[in-house]
Amino acid sequence: MTPYHEVFIPIFLMGILIAGGLSLLAGMRSGCLIPGILLVGGTLSLWAALFLGSDMGYRAWQKMPDPPDEAFSDASVLGAFVMGWFPASIFCIIVFGTVRSVRCLLHWANPDVFPSTNIASIAPGPEETMDFGNPYQSPRS
Repeated sequence: MTPYHEVFIPIFLMGILIAGGLSLLAGMRSGCLIPGILLVGGTLSLWAALFLGSDMGYRAWQKMPDPPDEAFSDASVLGAFVMGWFPASIFCIIVFGTVRSVRCLLHWANPDVFPSTNIASIAPGPEETMDFGNPYQSPRS
């Protein structure tokens, strides 16, 4: 294993763990805003891990005595910086979609154990409101 791989792999795995965790959390949350923010955070963390791991890996590889010619091909660092968002977003979307699909299937299979997080099913209707004797409360129709 080259010094590039010795440096790149731990940084990349840390980015995978962070991005996977954020995407998993986004898949379990309902709504759009919080899951969207978590997905963007996961994508950015994996993108940064790809770029920083590649950059630091090439630096470590170039510092070894008598490095090979491949150690000076820094094009992948630029490629990770320019196009690294694409594999990072694909990974996060796949994790997010898988978690959402499993959550939907679990709710479909057993709605009593896995209830829907729909606000309309949680909020009481007009027939369920109680009269507490408030003189300023409008009369019931």
